[in-house]
Amino acid sequence: MSGRRIFVLLVALLLPWPSHAHVGSPDVFYDGNVGPYPAHIAIRVPPVVPGRAQIEVRPQSTQPVTVSVLPLFSRTAVKNAPPAEPAEPVAGEPGLYRGDLWLMRSGAYSIEVRVAGPAGEGSVQIPVNSVATHQLPLPPFLRNVLLALGGLLAFGGLGIVYAAAGESVLAPGAALQKANRRKGLTASAITAVVVALSLAGGWHWWNVDEQNFRRHLREGAWPDLGATVDTVGRRRILHLAIGEKTLKPHETLQLLPDHGKLIHLFLIREPACDVFAHLHPVRRGGRNFDLILPDLPEGDYRIFCDLTFSDSGLSSTASSSVHIPPIPQDAAASADDHSLQADPDDSWSATTASTGDTCLLPGNRQAVWKAHPPLRAKQDAHLEFSFLDADGQPLPLEPYMGMMSHAAILRTDGAVFAHLHPTGNYSMAAQSFFAAKIAREASTGGATGAAPEMDHSKMHHGMTGTPVTSLSIPYEFPSPGDYNIWVQVKTGGQILTAAFKASVAP
Repeated sequence: MSGRRIFVLLVALLLPWPSHAHVGSPDVFYDGNVGPYPAHIAIRVPPVVPGRAQIEVRPQSTQPVTVSVLPLFSRTAVKNAPPAEPAEPVAGEPGLYRGDLWLMRSGAYSIEVRVAGPAGEGSVQIPVNSVATHQLPLPPFLRNVLLALGGLLAFGGLGIVYAAAGESVLAPGAALQKANRRKGLTASAITAVVVALSLAGGWHWWNVDEQNFRRHLREGAWPDLGATVDTVGRRRILHLAIGEKTLKPHETLQLLPDHGKLIHLFLIREPACDVFAHLHPVRRGGRNFDLILPDLPEGDYRIFCDLTFSDSGLSSTASSSVHIPPIPQDAAASADDHSLQADPDDSWSATTASTGDTCLLPGNRQAVWKAHPPLRAKQDAHLEFSFLDADGQPLPLEPYMGMMSHAAILRTDGAVFAHLHPTGNYSMAAQSFFAAKIAREASTGGATGAAPEMDHSKMHHGMTGTPVTSLSIPYEFPSPGDYNIWVQVKTGGQILTAAFKASVAP
């Protein structure tokens, strides 16, 4: 094994795995246009920090194109970014290009993918996270090897100092005198003190560095999320507190709006996953948010809360659990708090999840999961759906918060959660963050505010006004298991939620 491979193996053993905004689903997928070329892009987030991300690009072109990839770090000027790396054609896979990029620091990156060919040139920014999520223990074998090598270096160094101070000054063939031994021992003793102090300093530095690492460690969902429910008259109010434990007291919670909302919150009733809600809390100050709950039935609910931070472009998912009590039936009506109203884009459903390919919707409408091969982890999930009205005719869909669809994936044990769209599973707010950063640094006196949010409803499959009746969502299940899938669309001003169950094989 080469020295380079040994180094990479040691790094993989010593450093933690990176995170993604979505719990347990690290890879990022994009399905949309890169300039004049529709393309499917998959970014395999590296397992270490620093580490190499693998980017796979499949542009739709009848003629050869060139593809390049470039990492842009949120805290580094664009002009200081490394040169773009070419993505090479993959042998045996026509139309597929693959490139590798080093992600050297923890934080938010944007992978710029550029495609050039006879039809022109274009680029797209796809945000990814490079963040540690857990810390692996040092393997005992490696620990013992390192201790043995350290001891060998220390004692070898003392031996070299002893010989240099006591013997190097002797003439060739001269016998070692008592004074020479004394000089050697004195020099060795002084060196031993220096070595001991250096080891103590190194031990202290290691502990400080580990504490700093632990402070930035993101194990699973992050930051912490506190949730309680109060009843006010006949209304139930969900109170959220974000980052009370993981954020420092002086740190403010600065968030970017995603599809016009600071937070996208998902409530899923446990253990049956038979109730699903997609809601949008209102900020009440600092790290606190409130929400008027819809008529959800009583039960224990799992909470997933999508966030994007405005100071870094980093996206994350906070998670918690809460018990929602029944709707008070005998309480007196209370005066409305006009500062807290339900969001018009809030939706919830108690639709029975389908174990087949057809889900019945209100009004005798249907959602059909198009024919697909058996699901396997780390392979295209073929999430392609069509929607039919009561007569079996295609149902025209409308944009819902700037997208043609919102979807959520949850493994039944809660270890995997992802918020998806037809354009991909990355944070649209983070994409706007990097677009604003690039525009700001390219201008000489332009505005410094955030770029306006993008309308992604027409980015998928070249939608330009033709009625949309079906959609596909790029995704790969990260691990085997049993999953719930919720697909939300809007038609005739009404939000519909289709629910499916699926088993994913290794």
